Amino acid sequence: MELGLNFDSLRNIPPAQKYALLGILVGGIIAGFYYYVMEPKNLVITNLGVEIGRLDTEIQTLTIKVAHLDELIAAKKQLELELEKKKERLPPEGEAVMLLKQLSDLGIRLGLDIKLWKPGTMAEDPSKLFIRMPVSVEVTGGYHTAALFFDRISKLPRIINVSDLRMGAAKVERDHVVIQTQFDLTAFVAPTATKP
Repeated sequence: MELGLNFDSLRNIPPAQKYALLGILVGGIIAGFYYYVMEPKNLVITNLGVEIGRLDTEIQTLTIKVAHLDELIAAKKQLELELEKKKERLPPEGEAVMLLKQLSDLGIRLGLDIKLWKPGTMAEDPSKLFIRMPVSVEVTGGYHTAALFFDRISKLPRIINVSDLRMGAAKVERDHVVIQTQFDLTAFVAPTATKP
């Protein structure tokens, strides 16, 4: 038995069948090309289009961030300078204790009668930038004397807060009008530097 193509037998096929076989052969080549070459390439092209869209969006977002980066860096430097200036107003603990003692003496010199001077518990701020040193205070004296005392506190170079101010009713004692004033003083202290 002889294997191979016999081209002589192809010549004997009627022309309509030859065109039909040629059409089937060309159709098979086109279908094979589409399914094995075009379809996988189209899938790759679609995936690349999606990835390009994602990357374009990311590039636009990063471009906007970069445009604002210089502004953010300048703002950060400004905030750091302000923080350093405020840190200069934070005394060490020993100095803050002396400052509170000086405030007590100032109140007495101005004519306030100090009824209560009770230091509270020191507490470090969660930011670790400062420590609060509170004192509960109760004084009696003239309204203007108390106002002068608070004015002097506000002009100190160190940070001292007056809060929870409560003034009682005015009373006459020894020919002077006095009021009882309660408030909390808070000195802000620099945290102790920790050694590595």
